[in-house]
Amino acid sequence: MDDALYRLFYEHEEAHWWFRARREIVLAALEQHGNLSAGDTVLDIGCGTGANAKALAEKYRVVAMDTSPLAVAYAKKRGLTDVLLGTLDTFPRDQFDVHAALLLDVIEHIDDDVAVLAQAREIVGPGGRVVVTVPAYMWLWGGHDVVTHHKRRYDQGSLTRAFAAAGLEPVKLTYFNTFLFPLIAAARLASRGVAGLRAGGRQARASSSTDADIARTATAPPKPVNELLRRVFSAEKSIVASSTFPFGVSLLAVARPL
Repeated sequence: MDDALYRLFYEHEEAHWWFRARREIVLAALEQHGNLSAGDTVLDIGCGTGANAKALAEKYRVVAMDTSPLAVAYAKKRGLTDVLLGTLDTFPRDQFDVHAALLLDVIEHIDDDVAVLAQAREIVGPGGRVVVTVPAYMWLWGGHDVVTHHKRRYDQGSLTRAFAAAGLEPVKLTYFNTFLFPLIAAARLASRGVAGLRAGGRQARASSSTDADIARTATAPPKPVNELLRRVFSAEKSIVASSTFPFGVSLLAVARPL
């Protein structure tokens, strides 16, 4: 990601409606489908500035990892202690008994997403879980994807195929951020225009990032709006934990090794 985003994420991630609600939804899904007990070790791969790891640490032992020195520095600044710099190739497997590996909005940044999923599968081993969130639908491609250096967006089929190629089987797979989907989709399409829709995102993919895109990606709106959006989005957590949505802005999956 652009370095400017790390600072903004560190400053706003704990309060921003999207990050807060996503954390609540992921934690609910992990509680229901993660095959975890309190105190088990969770590896947060691509931890960013550490807000998710900090929330997870209230119940689990958390090891956070990122390839960005800036992200690692911010994660440590949040008070996290087990924070590693590097890729999964360098992860010290003999030092940690990992029960679940999290890739929260990570694999869309990576050229070989299947290889990373396979490495996560090997780290958690039999009985473990790999938890993934990704952005949905290439036709929703926009400035946010450019700013955050995405390689792709997924649908249920493409994510399922990536899991299968990595030796993983979903025990939970659902779209989410569904209640706000009409508003978000309309805003994305309006910003891109009808020509972008017909191009399936190719025109938007070629767009360059701007300071406005960066600020819009990470900065929370005014407090009343921020809280309203958080409540609407986080209201999905009980549904996501026990059922599925047929569409949404994002996808969430909990998978087990085959």
